[in-house]
Amino acid sequence: MENTLQAMLEWFDALLLDAGAWLRGYVSQLALAFVATLLVIYGSDINRTIKGAVRTWPRIMRLVAFVLMCVFGYGALTVLITPWIARGLSQVDTFWLAPVVIGGFLLLGWLAERKNQI
Repeated sequence: MENTLQAMLEWFDALLLDAGAWLRGYVSQLALAFVATLLVIYGSDINRTIKGAVRTWPRIMRLVAFVLMCVFGYGALTVLITPWIARGLSQVDTFWLAPVVIGGFLLLGWLAERKNQI
């Protein structure tokens, strides 16, 4: 019985190491997926805030503000935050990378559920 448990634990350890090594090559894409998902979850809050701030502006200025928010706001957030998350993921030990990634996506799913996105 003890040998079986030991073999299962060794198999699980090898699985975590293999999964982490595989994910290591996709850290940048995973970070981008995290940022994109966060923007989807909180985009309506950002839009509502900007909409409230520019409500009294003339139509053309609201249009320009919307374009600037999309191009520079969301674009800048993506460009600035993605490398930060990628750096953090690259510092996670290979053994723990798969659980951290899975946990991160589960956390994003939980956040989306709380915001009635699911």
